Amino acid sequence: MSISRRTLCSIAALALTANVAFAQEWPAKQPIRIVVPYPAGGNADSAARALAEVVGNSLKQAVIVDNRPGASSIIGTDAVSKAPADGYTIGVVSDSHAINHAMAKSPKASEILGAKVPYDAMKDFVPVAGMIAVPLVLVVNPKVPSRTLKELVQYSKERTKGGLNFGTMGTGSPWFIHMHQLQEMTTGQFVDVPYKGLAPAATDLLAGQIDSMVMPVHYAQQYIKAGKLIPIATLGAQRHPLLPDVPTVLESGYTGPAIANYLFFVAPAATPPAIVERLGRELNAALKLPAMKDKLSASGDPYPADSAELAARVRRDIDTYGAVIQKTIK
Repeated sequence: MSISRRTLCSIAALALTANVAFAQEWPAKQPIRIVVPYPAGGNADSAARALAEVVGNSLKQAVIVDNRPGASSIIGTDAVSKAPADGYTIGVVSDSHAINHAMAKSPKASEILGAKVPYDAMKDFVPVAGMIAVPLVLVVNPKVPSRTLKELVQYSKERTKGGLNFGTMGTGSPWFIHMHQLQEMTTGQFVDVPYKGLAPAATDLLAGQIDSMVMPVHYAQQYIKAGKLIPIATLGAQRHPLLPDVPTVLESGYTGPAIANYLFFVAPAATPPAIVERLGRELNAALKLPAMKDKLSASGDPYPADSAELAARVRRDIDTYGAVIQKTIK
């Protein structure tokens, strides 16, 4: 049986009307849940709670944070993918979202990540809004004699122990990816020393047990000001205001992509577009408030971004990170 063009248009109009009506009622039914796939107390958690308070007041509805850590953020993100697509569940993801998608093709994915990746980063989610950008800086322990990136690369090649000990958060983590990106850009000889988190890696770096690592600027600045760590280069496209005297990798004489970690909000793919747009508008407006910069100061820089921009960034990162993974993980 064929369906006439008029009938198809009527069906589309009814669906649009239902979508608009649903969006007008939202969020009257229940609290909005933000699933954070990381432990309480970290950057993602504290930023999510700060935004939840502001957006909850704006929407006149409770916004609660639900921490679901584990398996390289897969557990919490999978919970978002399986949640009803009604606008009452959104999730926080980071650049690990693209890394996990690219990593899923590796035979060792489950072993490295701690679980299979049961969802598609592009097909099963719709980006809603930005959250925070986490600018990065390459730092060394003061015992390392290098004070510029060129000196550090040369030191890594001349070091009798076989390279520069470089702390990361483990194979497949953003820090592991960034180390290999820097290694390819500079031809430095970096030796991966994996840790289970930023804090234990930083502890060993401060103690001189390892030579170097990449740190969030907001985390590293306290140690840099105290003279306990030496900044070599920032990894972004331009110098960061918190470290105005520290050159970028590009200024240090090397070419390659700007590198930064970031976090953003997603919803299940079938969430009504009108609700995605409203949520995105509210979250991005909160991120642009002057007071929000102070609230997020320990986590990173406010990162307002729309859905299309974020979707393009995820696609780009899947390709970029995927190329690194193919070269380094066999």
